[in-house]
Amino acid sequence: MVSNYNEQDLRRLTEITRRILNTETLPADEDLYEAGLTSVMVLPLLTELESVFELTIPDADFLEARTPRALAQMIYRLRAA
Repeated sequence: MVSNYNEQDLRRLTEITRRILNTETLPADEDLYEAGLTSVMVLPLLTELESVFELTIPDADFLEARTPRALAQMIYRLRAA
């Protein structure tokens, strides 16, 4: 797994995810589902992430990236592909 990512991307996707989850705090290593992400929230989250980061996120990759840090790593990897 690629472990490099852009800190600015991590901040941006954490802000987006916090807004979708309607929470003020979300640590970088917090499991999104334990933080309250539901199946109803996944589509708006994916749609916004794909729009903001201008890429397509495969469902399988998204399901494996369960924390903001893992999402940032996934975005880094998708951009590098």
